[in-house]
Amino acid sequence: MLAAHKVRVITHCRNTMGQRGVLGIRLQPNHPADDAAGILLSAFDGLLYGCGDAVIGVNPATDSVETVSAILHALHRLIEAYRIPTQACCLAHISTQLKAMERGAPVDLLFQSVAGTQKANESFGISLPMLREGRERVLEHYWHRKDWCAKAWESSALSTDHQITSSPGHEVPNVMYFETGQGSALSADAHHGVDQLTLEARAYGVARVFQPFLVNTVVGFIGPEYLYDERQIVRAGLEDHFMGKLLGLPMGCDVCYTNHAAADQNSADNLLILLTAAGCNYFMGVPCADDVMLNYQSTSFHDGLAVRRLFNLRPAPEFLAWLHEMGIYKGGELAQIDGSTRKELAAGLDRAMK
Repeated sequence: MLAAHKVRVITHCRNTMGQRGVLGIRLQPNHPADDAAGILLSAFDGLLYGCGDAVIGVNPATDSVETVSAILHALHRLIEAYRIPTQACCLAHISTQLKAMERGAPVDLLFQSVAGTQKANESFGISLPMLREGRERVLEHYWHRKDWCAKAWESSALSTDHQITSSPGHEVPNVMYFETGQGSALSADAHHGVDQLTLEARAYGVARVFQPFLVNTVVGFIGPEYLYDERQIVRAGLEDHFMGKLLGLPMGCDVCYTNHAAADQNSADNLLILLTAAGCNYFMGVPCADDVMLNYQSTSFHDGLAVRRLFNLRPAPEFLAWLHEMGIYKGGELAQIDGSTRKELAAGLDRAMK
């Protein structure tokens, strides 16, 4: 924890993540039927708690081009309606996202799960050349987009390159988002007899090549077959964060567990606090900590707010300025929203849903 806390990895897309004193939250408004109105309403709820600076990221129930396109367009309308300095992502397979982009869907962050062996990545239907091509295509997509969202990163870009950006001529946004997790290679029978911890470190080696904006381990998602109980989940979460930071990754964590694991919300809260003390870049914000689409338990909007208060942390600076501008925050803290402000905020949601 102490070593990881010393390492800060700063990345930049439409806002800036990873600075000391900043704790980001991925707003995760999943819906079991991929209903756009339900997704937007849930996202709106999370924004009122100051969540969503890391990304507004939706796991689609159906991995189809039509569904992914609809979700990306809906999230884009929400961001445009409120001019939110954040990024959207639909966590489908990389090939589905790129096909949606070809059909005109706005892609801010390109997502993919990655593992620590070639065989495991092949089981995900990916290769390193595919990831490289995807990143290049999304960067090209950025240069050709004319909307406010694509250009917002320019107005808040730093004067020097970020730690994991190597572009001597000009700022390049970090446009990749990766998820990992101990046990992924084992679950695919692609571990070659190597232990989970070593293979997780190899997955981070894959991720760092592509200069990602976000990387997080989904530490308890695969289940007790790979991380049996709360002690193993806590240990793995701290290990993953430490390894990621050592390798120069903007490391977050989905502090989570499945309902058949020997874990509960108390142990999740313990890991959340330990990782916050260790300097974790971001966590998940799931309505009531219960993902109704993926059927697992994570951390809630309230949890993110609580650990920010406990450790005197704040959202990403551009996002924090927006929260103040919208009246959601006042004096660096969540505000009591008056009736007129509520009406104005609700009007933006109505525009996004149309």
